[in-house]
Amino acid sequence: MRMLSCTCLAVLLFSMSCKRPDRSQIGDGYVNTGISGPGIAQPPPKGPAVGHGSETGKISEPEYSLDLPELFEQLQQEVFMIYTINGLEEISQGSGFFIAPGIGVTNYHVLEDSENAIISINNEPYEITEILASSFSNNLDYVIFKTNYVTNTPLKITKKKPRVGESIFAIGSPKGLSNSLTKGTISGFRKNNRIQIDATIDRGSSGGPLFNLQGEVIGITTSGMGTGSELNFAVNIQALPYEKFVQD
Repeated sequence: MRMLSCTCLAVLLFSMSCKRPDRSQIGDGYVNTGISGPGIAQPPPKGPAVGHGSETGKISEPEYSLDLPELFEQLQQEVFMIYTINGLEEISQGSGFFIAPGIGVTNYHVLEDSENAIISINNEPYEITEILASSFSNNLDYVIFKTNYVTNTPLKITKKKPRVGESIFAIGSPKGLSNSLTKGTISGFRKNNRIQIDATIDRGSSGGPLFNLQGEVIGITTSGMGTGSELNFAVNIQALPYEKFVQD
């Protein structure tokens, strides 16, 4: 993967027609979204803790560790857009996020056909300088990479196992609409370490982070059954070899 020339870069940053063809995902028959599109110290959650129950013995889900708008304001700074161009000079766009200073994550299918790629932060381009780890799109569908932008507040990755019925939210850039928020619940767990969710994941959001209510990353938003569908998928972040790159 080569870095972008200034001419290509200008085209990427100002193009409004960034589209990437759909690809059929091997396995459960769902479709990649194609173009797709900080570690914050949190106060203790309000309300009863998960798993410990209340006086009635019922298990209750914690509320957001911060109000959702406050969480979004902090977390969205670590989510970015990715622009790629292939051998036919077709431009595509996806999403990604930081898990450590200078280290980002996205879907493999966001980059797999590209000859050149950049990330865009506050409309400024930064290079992807090295691929550290990856898995093909019909498997875990991820890329961990180095970039010449170094953040001081990378996203925190959860150490808890997510559960069906748990509330979640995602930040991505559907159709180039940078850092859009959607929310929903976990609907199920499928093969290839996929988390099924009902939060909307549209074209351009692929590669973005999926969060639990504490603002911890639980997955990489990856694929869906069509535009605006409530049947979508994320790769379970625990399936990635992220430990060697993340600073505790």
